[in-house]
Amino acid sequence: MDKNLTIIGGGFASWVLASVFAKQGYYISLFEGKAKNFGSQQISPNGWTALSNLVNPKKIEPYFEPFHSIYFKKLNTNQNLEFLTQFNLLNKIGNFGSIERESIIKIFKNQTLKNKSVTVYNSQIQHVISENENNKIIDDDGRVFEAKSIIGADGINGISRRFVVGLDKNIASKKIYRAVSFQNNPYQLTKKILQVLFHDKGYFVIYPTIINKKKATNFIFVPTNNNFGPPEINKKTVNYLIPNDLNWITTISSYKSGEKTSIYKNGVFLFGDAAFTIPPHLAQAGNQILEDADFLRKKLADNSNFKDVINSFIKYRYLKKNIVADKSSMIGKIFSAQKLVGNLRNLCIKSNKLDLFDYVLNPIWTNENYE
Repeated sequence: MDKNLTIIGGGFASWVLASVFAKQGYYISLFEGKAKNFGSQQISPNGWTALSNLVNPKKIEPYFEPFHSIYFKKLNTNQNLEFLTQFNLLNKIGNFGSIERESIIKIFKNQTLKNKSVTVYNSQIQHVISENENNKIIDDDGRVFEAKSIIGADGINGISRRFVVGLDKNIASKKIYRAVSFQNNPYQLTKKILQVLFHDKGYFVIYPTIINKKKATNFIFVPTNNNFGPPEINKKTVNYLIPNDLNWITTISSYKSGEKTSIYKNGVFLFGDAAFTIPPHLAQAGNQILEDADFLRKKLADNSNFKDVINSFIKYRYLKKNIVADKSSMIGKIFSAQKLVGNLRNLCIKSNKLDLFDYVLNPIWTNENYE
């Protein structure tokens, strides 16, 4: 049976996937390109369960910063913080916290490269050429490689998706602003807490993390629309939590809208954001990648046939990811609401009438049993 596999992409999804297939005895050629990673990844309970199945939890724990509560607050026009409610997480759910993206990629990369069957190329693929599933790929150095079975994990704008889907006009883009602080005050004020702060121009997500083995605070600002940037915070008491010297980095979260598309064509299977992107409001993109990889791990253990495993993935995982994407989009509209609707949201949260956990989070945070 042919166990040669080409993986296009060098980010989080690629290395998680490579570790799964390498463990099943596949010979892998991975084209890493120029992957960039910044900040931390929220790990929700479903992601932690999958992660623990993919790598020894003891390797993760030194990099994992736990959350014990979720706080919801409002930052009003006078820049005063108004507390709305909190959800205690201890003894109610599994592990919830954050891990630096570079650290988690390094863990999977080291695990993968223990297998001598893995070859890494630092080039980027520019073309995929297919004739009856006899595929060839061409990198940016002009080299041509035979690549019968390909997994494209190079993102929503990568060459893999363009090969499978073509030019896709239903791609929506959302500006997301990210920053990291190593100051002590914000870390102490948000230690073990994930905070969501509603503002007139969007909402903040603030949580503790570990960056380069140092205690840090991760900041995310999701604007109501792409014309807004992070608001300037001038109130000294609020600056203890949100420093006014944060170096905000603009990132683009691209996600699919409209009709669904195929994720497999002529031996090329899309994985991660290249296959199915999820709006950012529930921080599920990385967690769903971990669940996807764990699903493939189980199926590969039962059946090493590449096509059979991919067909099973499409059959069973597609529905769950549709549900997650729809819920994330709904939460984005609620969190970004302004004026009357925003005030109604705040009242519902304050009175605990918004069934955020029972209706939205618990079904997502529960891992499916595909046995």
